[in-house]
Amino acid sequence: MVKLNDTLRDLFRTHGEPEAKMLNPPLFITGCMRSGTTYLVNKLASHPQLFKIGAELNQVWTDIGGAPIKGHCPHLTEEDASPFYTYQMTNYFSNYINEGKSFKRHLMRMAKKSETNLFRVKYDWDNIIPMNKSPHLMNKTRYVNALFPGAKFILIVRDIYAQSASLKFHFKKNRKIKCITDDPYDCWSITNKTGLKPMPDSKKCFPENFSVIPKMWMRLNKVALEEIQLLEPRQYLVLKYEDLILNQEKELARIFNFLGLKDKYGDLEEQIKESAAKKLNTSTKGNPINKWKTQLSKNEIQSIKNEILKEDRVYSQITQKVSELALKKVN
Repeated sequence: MVKLNDTLRDLFRTHGEPEAKMLNPPLFITGCMRSGTTYLVNKLASHPQLFKIGAELNQVWTDIGGAPIKGHCPHLTEEDASPFYTYQMTNYFSNYINEGKSFKRHLMRMAKKSETNLFRVKYDWDNIIPMNKSPHLMNKTRYVNALFPGAKFILIVRDIYAQSASLKFHFKKNRKIKCITDDPYDCWSITNKTGLKPMPDSKKCFPENFSVIPKMWMRLNKVALEEIQLLEPRQYLVLKYEDLILNQEKELARIFNFLGLKDKYGDLEEQIKESAAKKLNTSTKGNPINKWKTQLSKNEIQSIKNEILKEDRVYSQITQKVSELALKKVN
């Protein structure tokens, strides 16, 4: 068999060993449910380097990622991580990206972009950054970072009243019973009328008890803020939902700088910052900043106020830290 010289091998790609290439670590977007995580990941997917991996991957994380999300959603740290789960999730991300290059996926993205004015059709596959968004990773930041060292994280925090109102409608729409556990680090536990046995205490569940929603806002944001700050400063960014909605251009500029994307996409990034989506992922009509005032009953508003009073120190710490980190300069 004739052995081609290196020039011809480069041309025909017949080297015995493919060229080694460093891959970009993934980006994870998290925050309480109904806090803008879906909107943000879809908006960022308009960038040639930012490729959305699935919707939330709840089943994938549960089945092969070592991170139960479906049903019970426990707190995990680096002590729970293993090379096995790193391999499983890295392989899943890689396969998803390769599938994304197919003609079928190309056509699917064309249809989606036409519908929402989000996403894009063509991507810079050589410089791709995979993105996974999931509210259920809020209490698993240390775990995910152990699987993907060097990964970046964006945490979105929404006003407790607006988030509680939106989540109330979301839970009612899905007709699921959502429960809060006794473990102060757990995420939501989910069941339905024919699900968990024995049935959980209804006082710890929605819709029986609305107050579990603001309780969980306190719990998850407290855990997320504590643990995300254990990462290297270059690895995380904290956003206010309200800033993202009202000052989209400024916040997207912070995000693009944080991600350190290729300079050649500067003009396109300006277009993305200025563009508006045809659809927002919202449960109800109205201004997402203040519509909670008409969507929550007097009793529900008082319930939120009561939770804030009970956890005054925690609530103050969360809001102050979010305000501080939301002003963090990105180098």
